[in-house]
Parts: sequence; C-alpha cells; structure tokens
Amino acid sequence: MIKPVIDDSWGKKACRKLVEIAESWFVKHIFRPIFFLLPPMLLTFAATRKGLQQEIIDLAGRSVGAFLNNSALVIIIGTYLYVVILKAIFAGIKDYSKPEKELEVDDLIALIKAIDIVVGDKTKRMGNEAKSIINKPDICPKSTFKQITRADQQIPLLIAGLRSVFEYMDEHQAIFRVGLIRVIKNKPNEWFSFDPASLPPRTPASNLSAPSSTVSHAIKSRSIIIVENIQKELKKRAKKDRRFMKGNIQDNENGSQISYPIIHSATGEVEYVITIATNREDCLKDKYKELYSWVINHFAVRITMEHSLLLMKEKAA
Repeated sequence: MIKPVIDDSWGKKACRKLVEIAESWFVKHIFRPIFFLLPPMLLTFAATRKGLQQEIIDLAGRSVGAFLNNSALVIIIGTYLYVVILKAIFAGIKDYSKPEKELEVDDLIALIKAIDIVVGDKTKRMGNEAKSIINKPDICPKSTFKQITRADQQIPLLIAGLRSVFEYMDEHQAIFRVGLIRVIKNKPNEWFSFDPASLPPRTPASNLSAPSSTVSHAIKSRSIIIVENIQKELKKRAKKDRRFMKGNIQDNENGSQISYPIIHSATGEVEYVITIATNREDCLKDKYKELYSWVINHFAVRITMEHSLLLMKEKAA
C-alpha cells in the first residue's frame, strides 16, 4: 500500500532509517538485549562476586580492581542509569524520526465520513427512484438515467466534504475556501462549485487564465501547485516567476493556496481545477504536497466519475 510521504529533512530521514534497522527482528531480539543488558550484568556481577576481584586486578590493573571492590553501590546505580539513558536516547531518536505531519486515525475518519455523506446522498436518491418505479409496468431508461444522474448535487457535496477534511487537518485555526473551476481548452472557464457559500470567489474564473495565476500553473504543469505565502509570491520582481496573481486580494491580506488539476481519462485533458485557499500564510506547505495530493485525489476521482456521467447525460439528451 502506497502511503503519502512527507519531504522531511535529511536528519529525520537518517533517524527513520536508524529506527527501521533497530526495529528489525535480529537487532530487536538479539543485538539490542545484548547491547542493553550484557555490560550492566557483567559490571554488577564483577562488583558483587568476591571470587572475581583478583582476576579483575590481574586483567585490568589494581586501580580498576580497587574501584570495583570499593564502589559496588555506585556501579549498580550506574548500570541502571546506563540502561535508562540508552532507552531515553533511542526514544528521542524514534520520536524525532516521525514525519513532521502525517495522517492520524481521526483524520482518516474525517475523510471517510466526508465521502460517506456524498455516497449516502447518491444512495438515497437511487433508492427513492427505485422505489418509484418498482411497481411500474414499464419505465423509460433515458428518464431514469437523467433522474439519478445529478452531478449538480454530488459535486458541491464533494467540494464541501473536501473543505471539511482540510479544516479538520489544520493546526492554524485558518479559514478555508474550496472551489472547483471548470476548464475548457486549457483555460479556466467558470466556477462550477465553491464552499462555503458565504465566501464566494472574488476573482472571475476567466481572469485566472493569466499565466501568473496558480490555476494556470496547475493546468500547464498538470500537477499540484502550492503557494505557501501569497504576499511573498506577489513580491517576486519578475512576473514570469510568480505562481499567484493579485486579483481582488488586498495588500495586507495573507494566505496560502493550492491548485490541483483533475485530468479526465476519456479526454486526456484537464477538465477541472480544485482550488484551496486559506487566510493564513504558511498554513499549506509545499513539503506536504504528497499528503495533500493523497487526500484531494479521493475527491478528484469521484468528481471525475461525475464528469463522466455529465458527458453521458449530454449525449442522452
């Protein structure tokens, strides 16, 4: 199973590799017990057994032997601290090796719940249609198909669900705005859907065809584009280097931006672009793009399916 990978520092990657080796069967069950327990056991045994004193003096010298003979309590305490300190060091390495950001169980539950709402709405609509025709002697397939195919309802639910997941994952108490732009011939055409309804898009979709816009960059590259700080992006001197256009953004307005292109398998073209905007800078980070892509893709696949139904519905009209 492929997991979303966070682009961590080399230090975290090195620690993660060390923990992976330490958790292997041989190291965990053979090497680690020897490394942790054998030195303290030998020292304790040497300090407490009288018969070994002369052998230690002969082997290591009179000063070492005298220390072991006269400092048994210190050695026992020291061996205990040896084990405690080693365990603490390994626990620290293990804790540091964890990704800076990762999906937890509650995040996955939020994702499943958001998708279940969409699936539940479709299930209810199909169930009602099945109930209405179950006792009819004959039905019109075209009419039934049109009745159960409601992308105008499903897609807004998907956009609202995506916003709820990002809000749940957020740690900055940011306000999220999620929109879906219809793309025609590689140009943003219209806002197909957006959420919340109380914060509609301020820039017309057609204006986002400017080469410097995040949406245009996503369409051109056919990949996710993340702008961590919109004001910092706007301050770039060369317009061709910018990945964000001012639009109706105020001079003192902060934020982050994601644009995610949806490529349809039937046409091979970018048919939609999902936009996610926040009111806080560095709220969305480029190093988390694989995680963001993994989450967004669950909704993009369903939007693609709804678009397929729209194409078939147009032909059935």
